[in-house]
Amino acid sequence: MSDPYIYQRDIEVYGRFTASQIQKLVVPIDPGFKQALRAVAARLDAATDALRKAMTKATAAAVATAASGVARKGQVDPVAAGRELMRRLVEHAASRPGGVALARDLLQGQTLITVLRRRPAKLAAAMAHALEVIEQHRRQLPDHEAWAAEIERARDALAPLTRSVRKSRLARRTMTPEVKAARDEWLNVYGAAKLLVECVLRLHGKVSLMPEIFDDLPKTTHAAVAPINPAPRSSSDAPAPTLS
Repeated sequence: MSDPYIYQRDIEVYGRFTASQIQKLVVPIDPGFKQALRAVAARLDAATDALRKAMTKATAAAVATAASGVARKGQVDPVAAGRELMRRLVEHAASRPGGVALARDLLQGQTLITVLRRRPAKLAAAMAHALEVIEQHRRQLPDHEAWAAEIERARDALAPLTRSVRKSRLARRTMTPEVKAARDEWLNVYGAAKLLVECVLRLHGKVSLMPEIFDDLPKTTHAAVAPINPAPRSSSDAPAPTLS
C-alpha cells in the first residue's frame, strides 16, 4: 500500500512520475490490463492535480491573511514602497559616472524587473545587499548616507510582513480540511495503482520493476515490494506529514 508518511513536498513528483512510468513500462507488458492501467494512471494524475490545487489555494489564503494583517494596521504597503525605493536607487546609481557597473552590482547581475518582482523576504535580502554595495562605493555616491538610511528604514518596514508570512507557512503545515481530504484521496489512488501494477508484474515475473515505478519503494536488488498489509510504524520512527 502507499506509505502514509510520504512527505507532502514529494507527492506531486511521485504522482507525475508514477503515472508516466505506468504508461511507459507497465502498459506494454500485458494488453489485457491496458485499459485498467491507463485508467488508474489518469486517476492518479487527477488526484495529483486536485491536491496541488488544494495546496495552492491554502497557500494563497495564508499569504492573503498575512498581507491583510499588515493593511489592517494602517501601514503603507512596505513591499510597494521598497520596490519603488530600489528602482530609484538603481536609476540614480546608473546616472553616476561609472554607474552601469554600480547598478549591476546593486542588482547582483539580475534585471531591475526581476528584483522588483521579488517577495518580501527576497526583497529584504536585496536591500541588505544594496547597503553593502552603497558602503563599498560610497565615493561614487556623495549622498550615500541618505540612501543607506532610507534603504535601512524600508528593509526594517518589511520585517513584520516577512515574519507574518513565515508564520503563515508554519501554519500551513497543519493541513486544511480540503488539503487533508485531497491528500487522503491521493494516497488511496496511489495505493490502488500500486496493487494493480504489482498484480500485472507478478503475472509476468517482473515484480523487480516496482521500485522503477513507485519512488517511495526502496531500490533493492531483490524482487521485493512492500507487503499488502505492512506493520504500522511507531510514531517515533516516522516523520509527521508536512506541507512544504
